Amino acid sequence: MEEKVILASILRYFNMEACQKREDLNPLGELILRPENGIWIKL
Repeated sequence: MEEKVILASILRYFNMEACQKREDLNPLGELILRPENGIWIKL
C-alpha cells in the first residue's frame, strides 16, 4: 500500500502519454482484464 501511495505522489508531477493507440492494445482476459503486452508510456 505504501508503494502505491509513493508512486502516485511521484507521478502527479509528470505528464503521461500512451505510445500506442487504443486500437493497437489486445486485451488479455485473466482475473483482471489487462493488455497482452502492457502499455508503453512516455513521461
